Amino acid sequence: MRIRFTPKEELWNSWSHAAGIVLGVVVGVIFMVWCVRSGNGWATAGVILYLFGMLCSYIASTVYHAIKAPSMLKERLRNWDHAAIYWHIAGSYSPITLVALRGEGYWGWLLFAFVWTAAIVGTVMSFARLKEHSYLETACFVLMGLSVLVAFKPLIHCVSPAAVRWIVAEGVCYITGAVFYSLRRQPYMHTVFHFFVLLGSICHIIAVWDILIDYL
Repeated sequence: MRIRFTPKEELWNSWSHAAGIVLGVVVGVIFMVWCVRSGNGWATAGVILYLFGMLCSYIASTVYHAIKAPSMLKERLRNWDHAAIYWHIAGSYSPITLVALRGEGYWGWLLFAFVWTAAIVGTVMSFARLKEHSYLETACFVLMGLSVLVAFKPLIHCVSPAAVRWIVAEGVCYITGAVFYSLRRQPYMHTVFHFFVLLGSICHIIAVWDILIDYL
């Protein structure tokens, strides 16, 4: 059964991720200026993919929750909202794989290929007729998010300890958020999930910031 949020809940759901749009634009300008000035094409490509995924995710979520009445448009936006989560995850990996892990043998390209292939498959799956909040989708999100563990050993060799800590903190935020997401039938739990996603984004931004400082 489709869960219907109250108007106040949807207001909070929408504005919480509208904050993510603002965050992404501000940080995106800073990152792009750094990358372009450095002349590092790999860093520029990684940051572009990262910003694409993050902003698409927050924009899709904000617009979806801003539309109150059920409609075909809202249903389609829900599909895009779910698809954009895959882009957000894959995009978040892009600066790590194309900048930090690129010099660690095959690890960078292997992880990059995996997450973006998963994002393409996930996008198709988001428009399939799956039941509301399908466990299959949730499992795919978690699998993509945890795939960094496969390359964790080379990762700690090519980024600072601070960046590693922020990446771990990011994972804790997303996993905690997933717990609240599972409690979405309770009032405002989906909003709490949104705030943990924001916290995870902030942690990742700091990690990418640290990586760019080291490599640009």
